[in-house]
Amino acid sequence: MHKSKRGYSAFPGFLDVIMCNVLTKSPAKLMLQNFTYYDNYIDLIRMELNALDSVTRGARPRKFAVLGSGPLPMTSLCISQSYNGDEDAVVVHNVDRDASAISKSTALCRRLGYPPEQVGFHCADVEGQAFDLRGFDVVYLAGLVGSTNEQKQSIIGGIVQQMSPGAMLVLRSAHSMRSLLYPVVLNTSLTAVGLKPLLIVHPCNHIINSVVICQIESTRLEACIPQESIRKAVPG
Repeated sequence: MHKSKRGYSAFPGFLDVIMCNVLTKSPAKLMLQNFTYYDNYIDLIRMELNALDSVTRGARPRKFAVLGSGPLPMTSLCISQSYNGDEDAVVVHNVDRDASAISKSTALCRRLGYPPEQVGFHCADVEGQAFDLRGFDVVYLAGLVGSTNEQKQSIIGGIVQQMSPGAMLVLRSAHSMRSLLYPVVLNTSLTAVGLKPLLIVHPCNHIINSVVICQIESTRLEACIPQESIRKAVPG
């Protein structure tokens, strides 16, 4: 089963690179809507933001971080589009360990007209690297970051130590046969690292990913990495 997951996880990455290359050399906005998974991403983000809205009681978050954003940052683009027209612009910061992915996605977003202060980028490996996420209301972790439950739990534990108490962590999981494609996020692994699961949604339609929304509990953050070892995600 792990081999099938590894094979599937490689495919979206290749597809994202190809699509990103096409978008940077053509009318980007028009071509983006023709992306194979465009509608699925739109519906997935709509589901996730509505789920967030239900647990925050309408207090809409303004600063998002997306960890494992890849060369085609569809999550960030869809979040930005969902807030389009709002008087208080949303800020989305993308993080990926692949320098090439960051370079491609930055060029694409500038071509689409998103300024650095609205959609930012940073090259870093979230696994085993201190990274300050305290300034963000919501942190997304891409579904394919961490190929096994053990690896994903280790990554999540490190992320929690860098976030502010009360902030939200959005995790993409899977259920039923869809767990053949994505690792399942277990509740027991979340509470063990200081997270309070608030809402789990398992769609039964064309949306593949489940969503797990958790809140950082202040009582479990006593073992945070010392501040001098933390590198700022966003300057200033």
